[in-house]
Amino acid sequence: MQRFFYYRPFVFITLLTLSLSSFSQKKQLDHSVYDNWKSLQEISISNDGRFINAVISPQEGDSTLYIYDSKKEKELLIHRVNKYTLSPDGRYTVALLKAPFSEIRQAKIKKKKADDFPKDSLVIVDNEAFTLYKIADVKSYATSTEMAGHIAYKKAAPKDTAKNKPNKPADLLIIRNLNTSAEDTVKNSKEFAFNKFGNSLAVSVEPEKKDSTDTHRVLFFDLKNGNKKQISGEKMEYRSFSFDEPGNQLVYLATKDTSKIEQKVFDVRYFKNTMDSAVVIASKTSRGLPENWIFNENSKPSFSKNGQRILVGAAPRQTPKDTTLVDFETAALDIWHWKDPVVQPQQLSQLKNELRRTYTGIIDPNRPREFISVANEQMPNASFSDEGNGRFVLLTSGLPYEIESQWDISSKMDTWIYDTQSNQLTVIAQPVSGRPQISPSGNFTYWWNASEKQWFAFDNKTGKTIGLTQEIPVNFWNEKNDTPSEPGAYGIAAWGEGDKFVLMYDAFDIWKLDPSGKQKPVNITNNAGRTDSITFRYINTDPDKRFVENKDVLLLSAFDNISKEAGFYTLRLQGRNPLLKRELDKYGYTSVKKAKNTDLFVFQKSNFNTSPDLYITQNLWQSAKKLTDINPQMKEYNWGTTELIRWTAFDGKQSQGILYKPENFDPSKKYPVMIYFYEKHSDELYRYFAPAPSRSVINIPFFVSRGYIVFTPDIHYGVGQPGPDAYNYVVSGAQALAKNQWVDSENMAIQGQSWGGYQVAYLITQTNMFKAAGAGAPVSNMTSAYGGIRWETGRSRQFQYEQTQSRIGATMSDSLQLYIENSPVFFANKVNTPLLIMHNDNDGAVPWYQGIEYFMSLRRLGKPVWMLQYNKEAHNLNQRRNAKDLSIRLQQFFDHYLKGAPAPVWMTRGLPAIEKGKSWGYDLEAGQPGN
Repeated sequence: MQRFFYYRPFVFITLLTLSLSSFSQKKQLDHSVYDNWKSLQEISISNDGRFINAVISPQEGDSTLYIYDSKKEKELLIHRVNKYTLSPDGRYTVALLKAPFSEIRQAKIKKKKADDFPKDSLVIVDNEAFTLYKIADVKSYATSTEMAGHIAYKKAAPKDTAKNKPNKPADLLIIRNLNTSAEDTVKNSKEFAFNKFGNSLAVSVEPEKKDSTDTHRVLFFDLKNGNKKQISGEKMEYRSFSFDEPGNQLVYLATKDTSKIEQKVFDVRYFKNTMDSAVVIASKTSRGLPENWIFNENSKPSFSKNGQRILVGAAPRQTPKDTTLVDFETAALDIWHWKDPVVQPQQLSQLKNELRRTYTGIIDPNRPREFISVANEQMPNASFSDEGNGRFVLLTSGLPYEIESQWDISSKMDTWIYDTQSNQLTVIAQPVSGRPQISPSGNFTYWWNASEKQWFAFDNKTGKTIGLTQEIPVNFWNEKNDTPSEPGAYGIAAWGEGDKFVLMYDAFDIWKLDPSGKQKPVNITNNAGRTDSITFRYINTDPDKRFVENKDVLLLSAFDNISKEAGFYTLRLQGRNPLLKRELDKYGYTSVKKAKNTDLFVFQKSNFNTSPDLYITQNLWQSAKKLTDINPQMKEYNWGTTELIRWTAFDGKQSQGILYKPENFDPSKKYPVMIYFYEKHSDELYRYFAPAPSRSVINIPFFVSRGYIVFTPDIHYGVGQPGPDAYNYVVSGAQALAKNQWVDSENMAIQGQSWGGYQVAYLITQTNMFKAAGAGAPVSNMTSAYGGIRWETGRSRQFQYEQTQSRIGATMSDSLQLYIENSPVFFANKVNTPLLIMHNDNDGAVPWYQGIEYFMSLRRLGKPVWMLQYNKEAHNLNQRRNAKDLSIRLQQFFDHYLKGAPAPVWMTRGLPAIEKGKSWGYDLEAGQPGN
């Protein structure tokens, strides 16, 4: 019997290495290491902080559930788990035990039917005793949000061995009491839902047509008292169950229409646990529902936080398709019209969402058969305040500005406030310049006006608009914005209780502002951020908390913009010494979580040469305990070091970048250099990179381990010259780096993807200093790319050139020369650098004909160029098998040109279509000269 778990007193999870001393030769990373390199996922902590759970996931293979008992200092490992639920009280962990990865792989190879695949199991862990109970052949499980005493799981019903039984039996839904182990079984279940706290459950039963032993119905389970009742029993389809938080009220959809039409008409059913059965609370005949509107399968009703409202979507009934038309005799086409609000590809991309669109309204459970229409086709977006309970609803529409969104990304919204008490609709502005939001308690509507570079608030009760930041002597807009667009804001940290104050960010500090404008703004971090060049940001450690209170102590992340160190401070909103440093070090910190009822924090900590592991602190980082060591094999490999370097660009401005050196760096040797860039990277000085197959760019630790120096320079941009700007910083940085005697300046290469790929393609038209270059998904011709489509979203690409990353800052008709001057394809005759392009035929961001244009131009000129086109792949590779392939080719390409390694067959002779799927061309050509 295979053992899938073990536990032990707390120790680091370590493995012995083969090294006998620190002086032993460490191995180079190779492509075999990827699959078993692990990461931490799904970290959770019980309310009392006693139990910490996480999934330790290899890149490919079987994951492991890690459970740590901080009281007893014991740990439990359960192999083959990638989904689990920890009860908030810490009593239980429920997990799905997956079939072994190797067995699933073999089943795929043998092309077995789904029913014959290896089966999963359910594991229930008593965390107090670390005892496990296993239930075989479980397909899935579900719990309430605040998992209490019950779970529900599905497993296949026993097969009927009788002859002439064509229908496969439906799955069984089993409701299990975790405390007593008692179970209740429901066959033919279709849909089910718990309330938040797990004391109520609703289940729909929908038997097969030929099953005469069962009936359509809805069952309500009172799990606290062990009661069950049928609350609907008509032959209908029931769906979209939703409880109020206590589990006393239930709302769902029902329809008698069982035909396979495009859109069915539903009614809304309501049940209260004091009732004998559910009643119809709304239907297509409800008062207030606009004419020809219905409730459909996308209406999805839900309760407000206090349960006094039902929020539900309604929509105009769609015109049914003419079924008398024969598909093969009718035209299939898209008509592009110049007055369409958005272009046809974007309409088609959004079609599924548009067909599902509903407009939210209100049903009062005490006033059945009445629908209060709130959102509509002219005001489609509704934001309810106070978690659905509030008096005010914010309504917005960007519909009048859709045509100009083709080239203008600045947000414009017609904005209204709807008062549910008075039934009055008030216009805030048409348009508001920004994306308005409603405050948690609903007293204010607020937005960032990018053109004025200020925050504004609208008092929903008085109708007064207040400028929140105009009198503060610092900027609240992103001062590092370097695109031809209006800058965004640094953002909002949190709102105070009752909307009495709002916390806002500048570049460094946090400000407390009165949205009514009566109190003066206060810098609650006392300008410490700006003084010390530290950026403070609020970490909300309680996802259920919608606002902060004056008595609170806030946890802040801290980032030193000079040293690039990171850590934590705490901030008291009242009292002396409000801001206290807790931790600031040469690491990155992620996955910060706090126990709800105690000051125990769990977090990940890492830097470039320290794998992210799990830590806990119970004294605000005065000390911390390391719980895991998920990648002990890292010690076996030659890794690397990082350092921040600075230089003067050609235009006299200062820049900086990160230099990665091998761990065994020897200053008396010369090292080939890989230069990778995409905008700016210097803030990532302490970032960890796992060895992993490349989805598009070089893997930094892989190349560093194998004897390369890697350099990632920051690029600063102006307007109208993205190509020259890249040259200014990348080439000047490369020249500054080349002055070091340990740099092999004759063997330097550049590589980038997307925007970085474009810049690689441009740079090799301007300089011959690089021995080789790699460009992923490059725009090569801005004049054709400008009029193209981002096929993933269907959007026009014009906005990119006029306002965002491409940074031309003008239309092509006004500034054609700029588009030409920044397009590599027009200067292909100047290229003397061997180039490897990757551009895939399902790229939804950069049309793949951009790679083709450059390849064809270089090929025509007899330049050494290759293009990797992964079939049906996206902008960045999705399929792991393709990423592994790209990683091999990147290494072979750069090793050949920078290290003199023999070239593989795919580089020397290519890979003819007749050999596709039979050979991959990795083999090295015998006798092939290095350079």
